[in-house]
Formats: sequence, structure tokens, C-alpha cells
Amino acid sequence: MSIQKHFTVSAYIVHKDKVLLHLHKKYGMILPLGGHIEADELPEEACIREVIEESGLHIKIYDADKSTSLQNSAQPMIVKMLIRPIHMILCEVNSEHYHVDLNYYATTDTFNIKPGEEETDLLYWFTKEDLNKIDNAPQDVIMMAKEALELLSFK
Repeated sequence: MSIQKHFTVSAYIVHKDKVLLHLHKKYGMILPLGGHIEADELPEEACIREVIEESGLHIKIYDADKSTSLQNSAQPMIVKMLIRPIHMILCEVNSEHYHVDLNYYATTDTFNIKPGEEETDLLYWFTKEDLNKIDNAPQDVIMMAKEALELLSFK
């Protein structure tokens, strides 16, 4: 039996005191926005693309390390530090399919969402108190949503 592992990204988007999550069409659960990383994309590029497709929002990904471009004098090339995901998790989709999910936290400057035509319109902004009332979200999603709020609320 062959087990497939795909790399994906998830974005916990914060504006003021709320975090954006959506009701996933396929899984019927409250999850962060995100999707598969395409072959020619960096993870942070996939994160930005997926958020735009699913919500119309423009985001700034939180960079705990303040990534920069580096010039190595021994090599005539620029080395760019990528934005490190806050968490990396392994998700079982089914017994033969897993996602290696890179979780990012991000901010935006508006609550106004405009999902793409093929995307769900079941997007919701949650406060920390609202998150405690959700019964159809995995515990790791609730934990990371609360963590994103603690880190990025009102920034």
C-alpha cells in the first residue's frame, strides 16, 4: 500500500480581536483557510495565494524571525530566509493520504471578505470567547486560533 503525503499550508488570520476560520465544504468542520502548495511555490506564497482565493483578503504573514536576504561572501548568491511556519503538523486525511501542514499566523486590515467563485462563503470571524463555543472544530485548530489571537490581536 502506497501512502501519499502532500504539503499544505493553513493560515490563521487575525484582525483586531478576531480570527478568521471557515466551514470546510469537504470535511464539514471549522478549519483555517489554506490548501496545497503548488510545485513552483514557496510555502508562504501558497499561503498568500490560498487566502486571496478563499477570502479575497490581503495578509501580512507573521515572521517571528524577521527573515532577511543574506549575502554569503563565499558564494556569489543571495540566500533568502523563508518565513518559518509557527507549527508543522501531520494530518491523516485517510489511511492512504496525509497532509504535512505548515501553519502560519497572519494579520489583515479589514473584516471584509470576498471569497472566490468556487470557494465557500461560510467564513466567520471568531473572538476568543466564540472559539470556546465551537463544537465542530478539531482541538488543535481551536488551540492555534487562540494562540494566533494572543500573539497578533490589535497589532
